[in-house]
Amino acid sequence: MSNVDKIQFLRQVDLFRSLSEKALFELAAITIEQTQPPKTVVFKEGDKGDALYIVKNGKINILKRNSAGIDSVLVSLGKGAVVGDMAIIDEQPRSATIATVQETEFLVMTKDDFRNLLGTVPEISFQILKLTTERLRATNAHLKELEVSTNQMEDVIRVITNIARKSNLLSLNASIEAARVGEAGKAFSVVAAEMKRLAEDSAQEASKIDSLLQTLQSKTKAIANMK
Repeated sequence: MSNVDKIQFLRQVDLFRSLSEKALFELAAITIEQTQPPKTVVFKEGDKGDALYIVKNGKINILKRNSAGIDSVLVSLGKGAVVGDMAIIDEQPRSATIATVQETEFLVMTKDDFRNLLGTVPEISFQILKLTTERLRATNAHLKELEVSTNQMEDVIRVITNIARKSNLLSLNASIEAARVGEAGKAFSVVAAEMKRLAEDSAQEASKIDSLLQTLQSKTKAIANMK
């Protein structure tokens, strides 16, 4: 890929879209082409941030490890996505894992080359600051939306759980009454058993929803802290 082709591509990337031709030329000069096969870990959560990656072609997953030690996909990204940019600036460990979904081509800039360039081409620093601000605003907006959704889900879980408990109690009372009246209460006993089964099913579904809610909240926190 020639420098001219790199410049044309970088011009389509949000982070670099508004840069001058000179700045794009300087960026293109420090990029390294790299191709990774499918299902390959590019870098892991906790790794030292040593490079910035731009997806030229292909698809990647951003993964975050939960409290159970299982990696879950936060988001999938494709052509033009920039990952690892914040970690090479603030020198904090990677806060998420990046893995390819399919064969993926990257343009890579090492931390040293990129930081040296920031010192000689100030407009790149300004553009990063601008995009970071936009990201924070977008993230805050998403977090507020997620907070509203999770609060609503919690209300639904409480209602379902309450209904399940009441249904279970009614089923128990119905079973007692059916046993008291003997043969005449047989049909009533069948209804009571069915009511109990439905109550147990409702309680299980409420538990599943609660588990999904916890996962959603975990992902929300991970996105807010992602570098």
